[in-house]
Amino acid sequence: MAERMHRTQILFPEEEYRRLREVAQEEGRSVGALVREAVAKHYPGPSRERRIAAVKRMLEMDVPAPDWPQMEEEIIRGFLADE
Repeated sequence: MAERMHRTQILFPEEEYRRLREVAQEEGRSVGALVREAVAKHYPGPSRERRIAAVKRMLEMDVPAPDWPQMEEEIIRGFLADE
């Protein structure tokens, strides 16, 4: 499934935009692709440490959960009921 995209407008000074266009052309990519890559590198998603901390918090939650055989049985039963 394709990720939902959002449009934004960015104004660059002429010289910066010219450099971006040149690089994009040399690499066979769009200026938009260069900008998206730069944003992803400069503003990465949650760090590995933050994700691990989130999993630890979830594991500490006191929620009732059946053992795996019971959960598997319920999943299969639900799947077969949808057929």
